[in-house]
Amino acid sequence: MDTPERIARLEQQIAELTTKQDDLHHQLARAQRDQWQSRVEDLEVQFHLGAMEANDRAAALLAEVRKRWVEVRGQLDDATATATGVGESVRAGLESAVGDLRKALLESKARISA
Repeated sequence: MDTPERIARLEQQIAELTTKQDDLHHQLARAQRDQWQSRVEDLEVQFHLGAMEANDRAAALLAEVRKRWVEVRGQLDDATATATGVGESVRAGLESAVGDLRKALLESKARISA
């Protein structure tokens, strides 16, 4: 094999390697794109699960607020003479329930943000 044939052969091998390298770069780019797609989809699932948990928690706390309101409203209806004491009890109970609801929502928001 003379020098021009060797040069031609080496140039052909370089061209083949360049083509393979380009193909590998494309495959790597597709794999990275697919990996990011999976990560985004996973974050979407986590977000929806967090939102569902927040909704469930908020619904439970709201039900508790309603329950307390019904109890206190009954007390107010039955005891007009002691309305001041009951009113303070109502306010304290409802403020506590609203505080619990606010805290639960903030915790859920923090979980979603994390």
